[in-house]
Amino acid sequence: MADASAALPSNGLAIKGDGERLSLEGVLDIRTLGLAQGALATRKGQRKARALDVSGLSELDTPGALFLCGLRAKDVELTGVRPEHKSLLDLVCSLDLAPIPKTPDVARWRELVIAIGRSAHDFRLATLELVTFIGRVGSTFARAVTHPRRLRLPSISRQVRETGVEALPIVGLMAVMIAIVIAYQGVVQLRPYGGEDLTVNLVAVSMLREMGVLITAIIVAGRSGSAFAAEIGVMKAREEIDALKVMGLDPMELLVLPRLIGLVITLPLLTFFADMTGVLGGSITSRVLLNVSTPQYIDRVRDAVDMSDLFVGLVKAPVFALIIASIGCMHGLRVTGSAESVGKETTSAVVKTIFLVIVLDAFFSILFEKLGL
Repeated sequence: MADASAALPSNGLAIKGDGERLSLEGVLDIRTLGLAQGALATRKGQRKARALDVSGLSELDTPGALFLCGLRAKDVELTGVRPEHKSLLDLVCSLDLAPIPKTPDVARWRELVIAIGRSAHDFRLATLELVTFIGRVGSTFARAVTHPRRLRLPSISRQVRETGVEALPIVGLMAVMIAIVIAYQGVVQLRPYGGEDLTVNLVAVSMLREMGVLITAIIVAGRSGSAFAAEIGVMKAREEIDALKVMGLDPMELLVLPRLIGLVITLPLLTFFADMTGVLGGSITSRVLLNVSTPQYIDRVRDAVDMSDLFVGLVKAPVFALIIASIGCMHGLRVTGSAESVGKETTSAVVKTIFLVIVLDAFFSILFEKLGL
């Protein structure tokens, strides 16, 4: 069977000849490789080709050369090789084309153990990185305190406004909603036992000791912590931080310290605001479900709580602020330069911050219980 084409396309391939001698004409590359393999496969029922003339090939790429080397390995003689194709053929045919060894299957229990070990290792590295970063922040703060001119009061004031004043509406709204939910559930659960009057105690104590600071910290982590990571991350991606270093300015002192000081100032104030609005929010449910007037509600709150309950909530706030600001700024400084990296580090900062806030809150709860507070 002779495959002749009077008008061969510039990027086409033709196989000519019969019997033991065949010839290739045209272009043998990755686009026409399937055509060549298919045409040779149709000749399986005929006499096996012993020689292949490739002098008619105008173009040859690496996949085509690999195909010809496979034919040569099957004792097919390649004749008429052009000088410009010979070096490519010699190079490809000299390669060690042994198949990649199959990766041994790993048992499921081994994969689980490996995953746990890798997670523990990553957690250890992340903990060391956070402790190291907090140490650097502490060193920068000590240097700024000994040299007050290094404290950038306008930057700190701006952070107080952005992280504190502008967060008041959302913090107050969330505190009221949480207090209403706690009060409503308390009435529903305590009424069958005749203890619905204790709902006032439940709302006041839970808001002052736990929920006020916890909800505030989570809101600030999602709002300000993500902003810290994104702002510093974009500066890192634009090489603005490198420019600051070239000008002799310390990014820790210029970018991290004002954010940390500002958040340490605002989070306790936001927590106090959340406590007050939450306690007042509980009076709404008490009036509706318990027919307790606002003056009566306030009197019961005074009897139910004392200053230690307020202290327990407020003392957590600076620690949470330190964690939120440090993690946000740390992940911002870890950005490598792409928009994807900014998004990834911002997400990691928020998730890690909320996780650590909840873990620390549980730790403080156990600690204060042991101390009798």
